Amino acid sequence: MSALEDIQDILRGALASLGGFGGRVIARLILMLLAGQLYGAEALGILGQVAALTEILAATAVIGLKRSLLDILSQPDNEDKTSKIIKEALISSLLLASFMSIVFGVLWGYLFTDIELPILLLAAIPAIVFAEVAGTAIRFQRIIRWEVIARCIFEPWAFLASATLFYWLSPSETGLLSAYAISALAAAFGIGIGLSKAYSFSAIFHTQIEIRSLYQIPLKSLPVGITDIGIMMFRRIDILLLSLVAGHGVTGIYYMAQQIVTVPHKIHQLFEPMMAPVLAKLHHGAKRKATGRKLSGFCRWVLTLQLALTVPFILFSSELMAVFGEQFYVGGLVLSLLLIAELFDGSFALGETALVYAAPRTPPKLILIALMIETTAIISFSYFWGAEGAAFGFMIAMVSLAGMRLWKLKSKLDITILSSNFLKPLTGAFFIAAIFGFMKQETAIYNPDYFGIYIFAAVALYLGVIRLTSLTAEDKTIWKRLRAG
Repeated sequence: MSALEDIQDILRGALASLGGFGGRVIARLILMLLAGQLYGAEALGILGQVAALTEILAATAVIGLKRSLLDILSQPDNEDKTSKIIKEALISSLLLASFMSIVFGVLWGYLFTDIELPILLLAAIPAIVFAEVAGTAIRFQRIIRWEVIARCIFEPWAFLASATLFYWLSPSETGLLSAYAISALAAAFGIGIGLSKAYSFSAIFHTQIEIRSLYQIPLKSLPVGITDIGIMMFRRIDILLLSLVAGHGVTGIYYMAQQIVTVPHKIHQLFEPMMAPVLAKLHHGAKRKATGRKLSGFCRWVLTLQLALTVPFILFSSELMAVFGEQFYVGGLVLSLLLIAELFDGSFALGETALVYAAPRTPPKLILIALMIETTAIISFSYFWGAEGAAFGFMIAMVSLAGMRLWKLKSKLDITILSSNFLKPLTGAFFIAAIFGFMKQETAIYNPDYFGIYIFAAVALYLGVIRLTSLTAEDKTIWKRLRAG
């Protein structure tokens, strides 16, 4: 497969994800408005803690199959064993998920003594695990459509509809928790439809499995699993640690900021679904130079796109938080720190996949170091400064992780990500920040009631500047050939 065809597949996946991304963002924003205005910061803080615990246990059950399954299926010896491997991966991960549900039920009695456990939450972990593993199997066929439908339509809109219904029936935090579980089940249902379209359910069901594979697959995925669990824990452990030193209300403000930050943070994930199988093929073809070129280019594109949202979101952070309820206005600094953290992480996160395939023992070490930095920093700073301290600790961890990733890509794979081309989007971002920052200081021309218009204007102006000044010759060639079909 040619380099252009690889790029076409990656961009096709990103554009397909973007199509559903808009629907997911709209549903998530409406949900946060509903949760903030109706349920309040305290209920949102409880949801953040429950979601963090649920997703940590689910990631433990997936144990890296979200990426390692692609590597296993890409190996030449496994070309005729696709259905068998998928079935074994699903069985082994769902067995672990069932055990994790039991662990969740036991922990609930110790962590949430004053809240009744919604029974639907026990099904959330198996649903999340099935969606992750089956979704990976679908992506191996370079099909992104069904994951977009499940993640961007079924999951967020089911959450929104359920949260609204439960509030109407009984306005309590348990309704919000049950809605979260229903959204996980809805995503699993959508992924299940996609799996039946990408493969034959009959072939998967009737294929013979090897019992030893049920423990060999998790063992083989363990290094990747530690990495993936660590990456996921970055955005879960901060909630749990903050909840130890702050009340549900403060945790709710942090969780709200975290939800807003998911908008720019999702940008690198638009490229990830199709980037993973492309990097797996390049790795098995021993094409390191091609890997380096693709990584550098896509990391620069992610940085460019994230800056488009990060800069205006920071400039108008307090106003943006207040949209979801007056009690969230004080979270402007929290939002700004989290945005900076995600800019560093998202811009270079795609390099993680290349390290996973070429040096699988390296990413877990980096993750563990960064987690220790995050845990120490959050405990230290949140004790004195609450949510702002937790956000600052998270930022320190993400900056450290980004630096370690760039260092290891160079030392292990001889891949240099940064180049002078990265200065152009940074210059454009500084230009936009100077213009709108000055305007905000001039009370005669700034009206906070219209901050949304200023955000859209900043994004549009930035993208215009980028189009005129920051596209490389290679970028223009790629886009020209893609438009030509």
